Amino acid sequence: MDSRAPTYLFNSLATLGLTLLSITLLAAAFSRHTHRSKTWYSMIVSWQVYAASYLLILGYQLGPEPSRGICALQTMLIYSTPPLTTTTGLAFIFDTHLRLTKALFANKTIHKHTLFLLIAPWALFVAVAAGGLIAVRDFAEVQRDPNHMYCHSVINTQTQISAIICVIGLSTALILICEHSHFLSGSNADRAQVWTSIILYRNWRLFRQISVSSASDLRLSSLVRILVFTIQTSIGIGLGAFEAKGPLKSGLAIWSALLPILPVLCGIAFGTQRDIVRCLMFWKSSNEEPGRKC
Repeated sequence: MDSRAPTYLFNSLATLGLTLLSITLLAAAFSRHTHRSKTWYSMIVSWQVYAASYLLILGYQLGPEPSRGICALQTMLIYSTPPLTTTTGLAFIFDTHLRLTKALFANKTIHKHTLFLLIAPWALFVAVAAGGLIAVRDFAEVQRDPNHMYCHSVINTQTQISAIICVIGLSTALILICEHSHFLSGSNADRAQVWTSIILYRNWRLFRQISVSSASDLRLSSLVRILVFTIQTSIGIGLGAFEAKGPLKSGLAIWSALLPILPVLCGIAFGTQRDIVRCLMFWKSSNEEPGRKC
């Protein structure tokens, strides 16, 4: 196999992921019939940052070494974006769960928690990024990886810290969700998802009667998106842990090339919702689906 093929695959996945996420974000933002929570937008933007971070040295992966400055910036981002995407995604899950519970049982939504859920992931992102920059004692430690895909630190400490934060964030959020659900054995994520499914099933008629303004983006498909996100997080942590062992040999470079597949999965999961798809299909006559134009 051509030694440049993994690099081309890496760039293609990162570009595709960024494109899908951008289309999804723009369709939701400018559509009159698509309503999303603030935590949803925060999550999508975080995945955009994740995808864009891998494209910073595009054009300098196979040729001359990139400048130390841009290389240090990419290193800082690739270690801080995994905790960002994990926490924004979990904030979205937590926000969806709370809003669904309130919508079903109180018929209203009070978002006192929203500000914290919006700020906390990005504050953590800044802290991890700043910490990573401070940890670089010598810019010689920051260099292009042997597989010619992105810049990284030759010291594995930052990768390990990032993976630990992802695991802690995932575990903590799942515990909080289960405690909020009054699920006594709530350390099991599958039980929390089943509990939410039971609520929706038993209260579907009530749920259907909730006004669009209060729960327009609370749909059964949210359960699928939560499941997809959980799978994405697990894959990301697995790939990160695998790579944390050290630079991969050229024969295993394909694993590094698959890192940007996560934004692609996110773009597919959240960009294929019915209302967004209908908005994107602008060429359809309004007579076929009245009231469904963007």
